Amino acid sequence: MMIKKEMQLLSSGKSEDGCDISYYQGDVDFMATKKAGIRAVIIRAGYGTTIDKRFVSYINAAIRSGIAIGIYWFMYAADMAGSERNAKKCLEVIKPYRKYISLGVWADWEYDSDKRAGALSPGERSAMVDMFNSVIENEGYEAGIYSNQDYIQSGKFQPWLVEKYPLWFAKYNANISSYAYKGKNRRPYMWQYSSAGDGQAYGVSSKKLDMNKVFVNFLLDAEVPPTDIVSRDPEAIGASANPYPEPTRIIYFIPGKACMYGDDVKWVQWHMWRFGLFLDGAGHPDAGKIDGIWGPASDKALWAAQGLLGLKQDKKCGPKSRQIFKQI
Repeated sequence: MMIKKEMQLLSSGKSEDGCDISYYQGDVDFMATKKAGIRAVIIRAGYGTTIDKRFVSYINAAIRSGIAIGIYWFMYAADMAGSERNAKKCLEVIKPYRKYISLGVWADWEYDSDKRAGALSPGERSAMVDMFNSVIENEGYEAGIYSNQDYIQSGKFQPWLVEKYPLWFAKYNANISSYAYKGKNRRPYMWQYSSAGDGQAYGVSSKKLDMNKVFVNFLLDAEVPPTDIVSRDPEAIGASANPYPEPTRIIYFIPGKACMYGDDVKWVQWHMWRFGLFLDGAGHPDAGKIDGIWGPASDKALWAAQGLLGLKQDKKCGPKSRQIFKQI
């Protein structure tokens, strides 16, 4: 078990402004988010055993902006083994960003989790959330629970579970409830007080945004984000340093059709940049071209890469091309 880095609460009555996001927020301009007063963001890394489609893009952009970062994982599990699989997938997804996560990792079990799991007793439900958090904490993160008032008040979460972990309390109201003080240290660590923040005002393309008060004294690590580190000297970077998820589909471009896009597209583009095929006007490697949109420039770069590596120049990045990219 690794030594756990614990969050420290601010003095009573003090808080920082935060928000939480997932794929549904669409494009996020984190510099605009920060300029609007948000100092902390809790990012959904995934759900069940699936990574959030925008997680890698979000967390790299959040790191560059200097906003403090926490992680949440929406749980879909029917038993203890499923909870453990959820946690292990979460750890796999967030591992490259460990040093930037200053606001914990939060187990998010909600009504939809119950719908998927079927009939559970409060004891079974609580044990499954505890299993998730125990696996997370064994890797040195501090884990917490996200809960609305109903789960605490009605006993869906047993008192021992709520008391054991930092509590991220959800209640959309002008005033926080006494149930927010049932968690670890008898104080809320975060309060999600609204789901109706003005997305446009905070640099988010979705109409609405979840808003939070953060009661944690977070310290930002003054470190260079991973994508900025590799952009300085791509030739010194190994294939295993790729921060994006490898595609499970064939990546290609058809003129006149909608472009493929996503974090898996960035995985291929990252290799094109690393191979020296994404350059700026001065002929220097340009990581800014890793934009997640597979258009004509990416298509041309892949054709060149396939030629250089002795692959069939079909402009399709499938399993064979990916395997060779990982070996270079």
